[in-house]
Amino acid sequence: MLQLEEKGIDAGMKCVKYMLFVANFMFVLVGFLLISIGSTIKGVYGGFDAFLTDQHFSASNLSIAIGFIIFIVALFGCIGALKESVCFINMYALMLFLILVLELSVSIVAYSMRGDLEVTLRKTMLETMEYYPTHTYHTWRVVQYNLECCGVDGPSDWYPYGQLFSLDYKVQDNKTYYVPSSCCTNLYCSDGFLYIDGCLPVIRFVVSECAVLLGVGAMCISFIQLLGVIFAYLLAKSVRKLKTQREVAKTQRKTQLYEELAKSAAQNEKMGPVLFTPTSSEA
Repeated sequence: MLQLEEKGIDAGMKCVKYMLFVANFMFVLVGFLLISIGSTIKGVYGGFDAFLTDQHFSASNLSIAIGFIIFIVALFGCIGALKESVCFINMYALMLFLILVLELSVSIVAYSMRGDLEVTLRKTMLETMEYYPTHTYHTWRVVQYNLECCGVDGPSDWYPYGQLFSLDYKVQDNKTYYVPSSCCTNLYCSDGFLYIDGCLPVIRFVVSECAVLLGVGAMCISFIQLLGVIFAYLLAKSVRKLKTQREVAKTQRKTQLYEELAKSAAQNEKMGPVLFTPTSSEA
């Protein structure tokens, strides 16, 4: 009866173990996905990093860090499953839970950025215009040329710096502007060929969508992490139960052996000593 129960527990543990291996493989893919998403978003932000604060990069940096941590934790879980070590598996479950908390924090940070995003971006973009010739020339040139926009809310944002920075004087729709050459739609920067739309709406949209991608991605991955915690708990429980059953079986076998030895000794005592009587030939 005990052997049958051991076989059943052993089969259940193998099933959970294989499920944990599958979950670990999924975690490796998830880790790679987090690193890819974080790196891609950092690359997108790199085009206008002068307009962003450290807070805007915190979610993507945390996503990359979690991805690398997941690789290590998945390896730890595989070792624990192979060794059937309760300590390893419990540590694995604990680390998965901590990663789950980190992923939820990524979602919170990502969504919190969207609250005052427009106000923050407008403030930083207007501030960077003051340092256009020295520190932010390349950023503004790339942003305005690639996004086909001009200024924060429009080309008029450059007007106060026109003579200070020797910007191009242009006329469009009976309005005068001082703008950098990157605000022009053609190579010669002729009058009437200016980008009228500001860069703020486009940048705000890009940053906002990236934040949504990070937040939703981290939230979905958190559910997968939760499955891993459950698998690890079930495996640890199965290992503990199987080891307990094995110890009980050993104890019962030892007890049974001792009882048989004691019974055999008692029977020998009842039979008494064996007397040796010599035969006539031996005498």
